[in-house]
Amino acid sequence: MRIIFALKLFVLFLLAGLPLLFSGCAPGYLMIREAGLRQFELRIQAQEERLELLSTEQTGTQGALLESHSELANQLQMIAQTQAELVQRQKEWENYIRSTRRQSSAEEDKEIEIQDSSTAMVTEDKQVVGSVEKVFLSPPGTILSARVDTGATSSSLDARNIVRFERNGERWVRFTISNPEGDNEIILERKVVRNVRILQASAEESERRPVVELGVTVGKTTQTAQFTLSDRRHLEYPVLIGRNILMDILVVDVSRSHIAPPQLPVSLSEQPVTP
Repeated sequence: MRIIFALKLFVLFLLAGLPLLFSGCAPGYLMIREAGLRQFELRIQAQEERLELLSTEQTGTQGALLESHSELANQLQMIAQTQAELVQRQKEWENYIRSTRRQSSAEEDKEIEIQDSSTAMVTEDKQVVGSVEKVFLSPPGTILSARVDTGATSSSLDARNIVRFERNGERWVRFTISNPEGDNEIILERKVVRNVRILQASAEESERRPVVELGVTVGKTTQTAQFTLSDRRHLEYPVLIGRNILMDILVVDVSRSHIAPPQLPVSLSEQPVTP
């Protein structure tokens, strides 16, 4: 009986205490629920702020990109204008070159016509001569064959039996040249202007050669020039015309020869040949 009574009391205690138990736990549970909701709201707010910041940055980036695109477009336009100017200048330069070539071709054609119309070709201020010409030397007052060589610095004359001597305290030289009009030799005496040393490939020692002045006529040109005296009997032509005679007055056409026979002044043509 006591046990049954005790059980009844326990059941009544449970029935009376459960509402109190549940009423005491409910506020804590609700407080925990509200804290979670508040934390969730804060997270949502932070996400919204972050999204707004990203949107602002994206807007700024888009603006910068648009500005960069605008600058790039301006640069491309400037490059296109520069290329157009360069193309125009290139066309002008090509037209100038073509006109210059046409003018040069016309001048060359004109010069060719002049050359074909005359044996002794004379350009504006220069006599045109061939690689081989007849020249007049005074003294001795005779015409000799000459090789015209633009590679030779000085001119040379075939001289033999060279004898040096002194006259009135000055150096002179006596020599002979072959007479192209006969078998005899022509004897000449000239004052020595200077001496040159020539080193030949076949000789171990240099040779001292005298230099004299002679009057020479090539085509229409007459001048006084220096000639080195040397034995040229092994060569085809007794006279070599070098740059000291050609310079600034004569132009050489190496493809032709005997195109400028000597035209003698009266004073030279009347001069007798030295015996």
